[in-house]
Amino acid sequence: MYPRSPRPASGPDAVARDTTVASVWRRLDRMALVTGAWLAPIGAVGYLAGFAVTRRPVYLLMAASAVGIGVSSMWLLSRGRLDAEILLLLSGWNAALAAWLVPDVVRGATTAALVMLAVVGTLVLSQPSRRRLIATMGALVLAQLAWPAFGLATVGEAISATAIGGFATAAGVLAVGTARSMLEGSEERRIEIFRRVPLGLFRCSSSGRIIDANPALGTLLGYEADDLLGRSVEDLHAHVGEWRGLAAVLRSEDRAQRFAHRWVRSDGSSIWVRGSAQAIRDEHDRVVYYEAAVEDVTQRREVEEAAQLNAARFKTLFERAPIALWEEDFRDVARRLDELRSTGVQSLRSHLEGNPKEARYLISLIQFIDVNPAGVSLIGAESREDALQRVVPIDPPPELVESFIGQFLAVWEDRDHLALEIGGRTVDDQPLDLSLNWAATRTLDGRLDVSRVIVAITDIGVVRRAERELKALVASKDELVASVSHELRTPITTIFGMAFELRDNADEFTAEEVEDLINIIADQSRELSNIVEDLLVAARSDLGTLAVRPEVIDLKQEIEQIVASSSPDGAPPDVEIPDGVHAWADPLRFRQIVRNLLTNARRYGGPDVTIKGGVDLQGVFVQVLDDGPGIPAEYRDSIFEPYVRAAPDSALPGSIGLGLPVSRRLARLMGGDLVYRYDGASVFEVLLPTAARRAVA
Repeated sequence: MYPRSPRPASGPDAVARDTTVASVWRRLDRMALVTGAWLAPIGAVGYLAGFAVTRRPVYLLMAASAVGIGVSSMWLLSRGRLDAEILLLLSGWNAALAAWLVPDVVRGATTAALVMLAVVGTLVLSQPSRRRLIATMGALVLAQLAWPAFGLATVGEAISATAIGGFATAAGVLAVGTARSMLEGSEERRIEIFRRVPLGLFRCSSSGRIIDANPALGTLLGYEADDLLGRSVEDLHAHVGEWRGLAAVLRSEDRAQRFAHRWVRSDGSSIWVRGSAQAIRDEHDRVVYYEAAVEDVTQRREVEEAAQLNAARFKTLFERAPIALWEEDFRDVARRLDELRSTGVQSLRSHLEGNPKEARYLISLIQFIDVNPAGVSLIGAESREDALQRVVPIDPPPELVESFIGQFLAVWEDRDHLALEIGGRTVDDQPLDLSLNWAATRTLDGRLDVSRVIVAITDIGVVRRAERELKALVASKDELVASVSHELRTPITTIFGMAFELRDNADEFTAEEVEDLINIIADQSRELSNIVEDLLVAARSDLGTLAVRPEVIDLKQEIEQIVASSSPDGAPPDVEIPDGVHAWADPLRFRQIVRNLLTNARRYGGPDVTIKGGVDLQGVFVQVLDDGPGIPAEYRDSIFEPYVRAAPDSALPGSIGLGLPVSRRLARLMGGDLVYRYDGASVFEVLLPTAARRAVA
């Protein structure tokens, strides 16, 4: 896979580096030289023994050639020059001489030996040596034509051996040369690919030293490729131990391993690399070296980290948002809408309103991916899973279907945002007033991406209730103005009329009639004063300027004075208050409270009114009782609210719906309270602090 390094192979990494085609030739050269260094001396001894027995000079020549083979082989090995040319030339000379020694039957073997030497030389020698060897072997083959002159063979045998040897040599050299050219061409193309591939490629020894690297790796790290040779891969890592950990995995696994490490460039900056590494093993399953391919993924990593950070931020915001958020997938809805458009549907709303089943089918196509805790709480679900399953009822109500139609229209019209106010339901069928915001993103080419739609839902029930209360308050204020105008006009008209009668016709009235007219004027003036006083108290209370000045009062005396000064025509109320009961209260405000309660009882209660008082564990109490039917149940929670009357259809004058609210405010300002209950009779009870508890009040 890797080209041989430009550096000479030496040390423990040499074997790992001899893996290219050129290194194979070198290894064959080395094997030939080692063989010649060992076997040539043995052959020389054998040839000398042959000479001693036969006294034939050819043995001496062959012995000399064998010595030359051994000496030259050892010399070349010691110099590191792996070139077997001399060995092959001398071996060819020995093969030619062997024809003088062997019988006629096996003399053709010498021709085969010459052919084989030419083929081997063509395979392993460099081009100049290859040419010399082929020329020499060819000459030795042609020299066989001289055999008849020395009586070694007939002319026919010599010609036949020469022809066969020449043809075999030419064919063998051509075949091996072609194969070698193809291998070297393939190797050159592989080297070119290795040099040009944009990925960083390297090989390192089992100890972690780089023994080969391509230019892309050098560029990636800011080095020349050759400068990386001999460096430890671990030194390239920003974090010590990463390569050791990966190498341990590679040693234990037979397959390639992917990794992502932070490396250090030559200028000290760091980059993220991602790649794949594999251990290359020998026939004994031992790791010979490691191969790896890496690429710079710093920008991609930064993008991924930014995306992860954004995803984490989104998840945090999604989970902690105080409003309900839903993540929904509308892709199936979009596909169905495209189908409807292709069938000729032009107005989606008209189509869905005319085909309710289609609308429900589209709702069923929505995939509810996620919901945050606020969404779970909003619809009253037990869990996230429960909320996702029950967000849409089996039979959705019309208002919910209408909200989904609005969302389908957004997809239909290619809108990426939608705001609606809708009505919804909790899982236990409680109504909800909701504000819905539907938002989808767009892809880089501007298309609507409905795979991750975010739906934000806000409960606006409080706002709607506040709006209703505001409308009711405005209506109450309007009613107040009308009521005040009416209620003030009545006593003012009476006072105005009676006063003018007295002024213009006093002589025509008897003393008793004049007294009656004056009493009417006084009663109406008191009624007018009470109305104005309630209005002033209510206004001051709203402004926060209402104040009380409590002191010790005698409860019975205060009640008797109130009854004497404010009782209308008819029987006065019964007063059941023991002597010596003292309370801590503002006399003026206390009289206003009791007066309002008596007026309320006279207008809306029964004919029999009783005032009771005393002291209990809560303090001083004053009760105004009447034997009327009591306040209707639907009004009992609201009678102490401003401008609310327990009998709104009553035509009785003087009622503007402020008496009870004002009375309760005054009682509470004095440290007490005003409450209502029905115990066979209507009971309004004023609670006040005792004189002993005035500090608390």
